[in-house]
Formats: sequence, C-alpha cells, structure tokens
Amino acid sequence: MTNPINFHLITTGGTIDSYYDPDQCGPLCFEQSVLPKYLEQHCALDKDAYQFSQVCMKDSREMTTSDREDMLAAIVNSQTKAIVLTHGSFTLFDLGRFLQKHKASYAGKTVILTGSLRPIDGFTYSDGLFNLGAACLAAQYAPAGIYICIQGRLYGPEERELWH
Repeated sequence: MTNPINFHLITTGGTIDSYYDPDQCGPLCFEQSVLPKYLEQHCALDKDAYQFSQVCMKDSREMTTSDREDMLAAIVNSQTKAIVLTHGSFTLFDLGRFLQKHKASYAGKTVILTGSLRPIDGFTYSDGLFNLGAACLAAQYAPAGIYICIQGRLYGPEERELWH
C-alpha cells in the first residue's frame, strides 16, 4: 500500500538550495536541487510522500517575469492542494504579492513560500531545514491561500516588504 502524496515541493533556487562559493564570497545555486536529499536524510521523509518539481535554480534577484509565470503555472497545474515553493529570500515577499494577484487561478490550494538566509548544504547552522519543515507542515494544515513561512511564522504577502 502506498501513502498518498501529502504536498508538492516546487524548487526555484535561492540561498536555501545553494552552496557557499569562497571565490564569489557568497552562495551559488546548485544545478539540481538538494532539498529532496535533505528531506529524506534529515527528516526521514519518503520521496513517495510528496511530489517534486524544479522550475529553475536562480538567485531570486535574477528572477524574471517569465520565471514567476513558470512558478505560477507549476502551482496551477499541480494535482495537489498543498504546495511548498522554495525561493530566494531577497524577493520572497515580491513573489508572494505576484502570486496573490493571480490567486483565482489556483483557488482552493494552499501555497507556502519559504527560503533561508543560509544554505542548507555545508552549513551547520542554517535556518533552511527548519523553514522547509515548517512550510511542509503548514501547506497541509493552513487554510487555502498564499503564505510565506519563515522563522517559525506564517505571513501574508502584504505583511512584510522584505526579509533582509
């Protein structure tokens, strides 16, 4: 017997899915998301418990309108009602406001945006795994709508301008 899919994880890059590059003095996105590996290894979450999609792997400051439209399409086309979308911290609330404007196209779904200020990979003290776990839980239990899940709280897209 297989377990039902609990949520859809959509990755787009950002610090949460990056590694620290000393030559660049900052984080660089991986080509492929490491988040499924971390959910399995550190959270004992079976890959059959969720659906996974990678839209892109970019720093949020490099996101374009086309990228945001691709994220919206992934949400609209998702077969699940509980969605977690990881994104860079610099424009996380901007994405939330963009998605809020299009909420009629994904009515009835709970969309949780999250990210981190430090990469999960290679950092002992990263907020990423905590934020990701909280977002996975929130996606399954929060009422339908769009939320940003960071630092143990759920925010509406209009509640904050920036995270930094």
